[in-house]
Amino acid sequence: MLSALMMFARVARALRYAAHEEAFLTALGAGLTLVIVGTLSYALGEGWNVVDALYFAVATLTTTSVADPDLVLNEGWMKVFTVFYLLIGIGVLVEILRRLGLAFVVVQAQERAAKAAKKGGKPAADE
Repeated sequence: MLSALMMFARVARALRYAAHEEAFLTALGAGLTLVIVGTLSYALGEGWNVVDALYFAVATLTTTSVADPDLVLNEGWMKVFTVFYLLIGIGVLVEILRRLGLAFVVVQAQERAAKAAKKGGKPAADE
């Protein structure tokens, strides 16, 4: 439990750092827009409720499988939409994760440098 809280704190610091970096919020906004567009498209195109449509949209973008056998695309145009949704969405999600990963590395390096400065020494070359 404690390690999960510590990891959450690290992710929060990385998110805070990334939010100040150029274009991270734009990429994050694009990701949220994709989820909203996918949710609306699946809800209106297949007649699903919003929760099912959101579940399908997120599962599709994250390339996890949809476990609900009732959520099947019946319309041909929805299948074509899903192909383009995946091609665009995976790229956007990879960019968000890339930027967040870089922020995580920078924050971790800053924390190590601060600890080393507090102890009065220099960080090791391999850190």
